[in-house]
Amino acid sequence: AAGGFGAEQSVEPEDWVAPGGSTDPGPGLFVARVVGESMNRRIPNGAYCLFRHPVEGSRDGRVLLVEQASISDPDHGGQYTVKVYRSERETLPDGSWRHTEIRLEPDTDAPGYEPIVLQGMPEDAVRVIAELVEVLPR
Repeated sequence: AAGGFGAEQSVEPEDWVAPGGSTDPGPGLFVARVVGESMNRRIPNGAYCLFRHPVEGSRDGRVLLVEQASISDPDHGGQYTVKVYRSERETLPDGSWRHTEIRLEPDTDAPGYEPIVLQGMPEDAVRVIAELVEVLPR
């Protein structure tokens, strides 16, 4: 889970991290420690992960750090979470589209984790913060 991140929740830098991954440092990249079991097939509990902001192109099927005021992440209860993003859309008469459902899906072998399903919300209700680039080696 990605608890303290943003104006509503305080962010306290933990430490400087030497990434050591396969991605060269660059603009829009940051490291965050991800705590919890909801993504343990991809992200071990407590792992440092490299994220990229902004997220461009289709978000469907990508592992994203997202914010949504009405969610309560199962690992820490915060408004921020790291999950697999899935969405369904409908085309409007003017040719534009809107989301009808956004699903934030866990990828875990731990029991008790269900997708967070968001329906009937304004388009700006879910804020995509960043995309997972890689889990950094320990």
